[in-house]
Amino acid sequence: MKNFFLVLLTSFLLLLFNSCKKTNSDLTGQWQWSYSRGGVATTTIKPGANEKDILVINSDSSYNWMTYGTITSNGRYSITFDTTYGRIIHFIPAFLGDPNGEIYTIQNKQLVLRDYMVSDGFTHYFDRVK
Repeated sequence: MKNFFLVLLTSFLLLLFNSCKKTNSDLTGQWQWSYSRGGVATTTIKPGANEKDILVINSDSSYNWMTYGTITSNGRYSITFDTTYGRIIHFIPAFLGDPNGEIYTIQNKQLVLRDYMVSDGFTHYFDRVK
């Protein structure tokens, strides 16, 4: 019985390790902010006319936030996994106003970040640039 649990645990850890490695490569690149939706009143926020906000996620665990081509914020990030919510990215310093991190998924060339452990939080949508 002990061997069964050891094999099961080892398999789970290998799967988790391999998925994190793949996730980072999928996440790396430039993402243009499209809009954000949420809050108590379910507000939608969009960039201003001709505004171009880009989130750059680098493979060395650093990130930059650029507005009109100028870096306005930068820092480091780490990725963890929550068995209930999935992959969590933690920006240091806190980015997008949530110190707990952001649940993230990548679907159809779109990065979706949801405030982690915030019931009336925001969901942020980004389109892949490159």
